[in-house]
Amino acid sequence: MPDAEKKEKRAAELLADWRAASRDTVAATGAAKVAEMALVAAAAAEEAALEVEEAADAAVDAAERARRASGRAKTAAAEAAKAATWALETAKGDKVRASQGVKAAAQAESEARDLFHDKVDDNAKKR
Repeated sequence: MPDAEKKEKRAAELLADWRAASRDTVAATGAAKVAEMALVAAAAAEEAALEVEEAADAAVDAAERARRASGRAKTAAAEAAKAATWALETAKGDKVRASQGVKAAAQAESEARDLFHDKVDDNAKKR
């Protein structure tokens, strides 16, 4: 092969290598951009995951507070039920005593009425 052909073939190979390197550069640049976007997306995903973790912790805390409040409400309701039972028993006793008081008052009224009429009749007989 003559030197001119070798030089021409060598130039064609160099041109082909240059074009291949150019395509590789374009591809590498694209891959670098994709990697950068993936890095940004991963950072956003990490931030979102941390926020979800914080929200989950807050939900657990709220559930625990609600459980404690529920226990206190249950205790308060039981105490209120005891107080209501005591008030009912007291009211029953008050009713019995009131009924006895009504009977005693009616008896006293009847006796007072009878005494008044007896006195009026005695005064009328004396005249």
